[in-house]
Amino acid sequence: MNYFELSIEFEDLNAFVDVLKQELADLGFESFVDSENGFSAYISNSEFSENKVSSLLKNHNDLIHTYTLKEHPYENWNEKWESSFDPVVISSTCVIRASFHKEFGYDYEIIIDPEMSFGTGHHETTRLMSSYLLDNPPQNKDVLDFGSGTGILSILSEKLKANYISSVEIDKLAVSNAIKNGKINNCKKIKFIHGSGESIPNMAYDLILANINKNTIMSQWDYLLQVSNENTYIVLSGFYEQDLSDLIQFSSRSGLIPLYSSLKNNWAILILNYAKNEA
Repeated sequence: MNYFELSIEFEDLNAFVDVLKQELADLGFESFVDSENGFSAYISNSEFSENKVSSLLKNHNDLIHTYTLKEHPYENWNEKWESSFDPVVISSTCVIRASFHKEFGYDYEIIIDPEMSFGTGHHETTRLMSSYLLDNPPQNKDVLDFGSGTGILSILSEKLKANYISSVEIDKLAVSNAIKNGKINNCKKIKFIHGSGESIPNMAYDLILANINKNTIMSQWDYLLQVSNENTYIVLSGFYEQDLSDLIQFSSRSGLIPLYSSLKNNWAILILNYAKNEA
């Protein structure tokens, strides 16, 4: 899968930058990297619509100084990220690194050999989700990692002694990479699945992880509900702070309530459980 990189520079950095990131995220952009005068945004070619992006940018011509759009073939994309992939320290006990990095001696070392740009753990939402798992180990629990990418959260779940993990991802190349990463980490309890909501195994999960954007969460919501019950915790991320109220209101229609939420650089995580389990 190829990716498009949209690089934008502004005359003056202000609160509008976060608004534009949100609007791009709504169009399917998956990740953002800040620069001195703006940021770069990334989207897969399967999600990219030049007309929609051009229309959005034209609406903000007065605030945008310059922008460029570049397509990265998959092979070149891998080389770019392999050359710049630094270890990601999640906590004093957990690090995400590549096999070519030295060992840290941490309790949890997740080895990810990067073959996709959005699978190295650098994104804020991966850090948020990983921190949640470390604070709430899924020991002896059945876990669904929906939108699992290169398998980071699935691998961490197994290291935290989960009973079983279904790792579901729509990107075929990401699944192939996740399978390799699972083998590198000696994982035995993860089932890697290529597909979307309809591909989730028909069973009840104790914990559902969904690190995907708001629109995908909403479109796949019924599939997540089908594999949850009154004891299930649903952990959502992959969206901005501005989306929290929408997702809380949306999930409440299914009887779920927010236990808590947290932020990192305006990215959010939301933990949900059924109302009758409220303490």
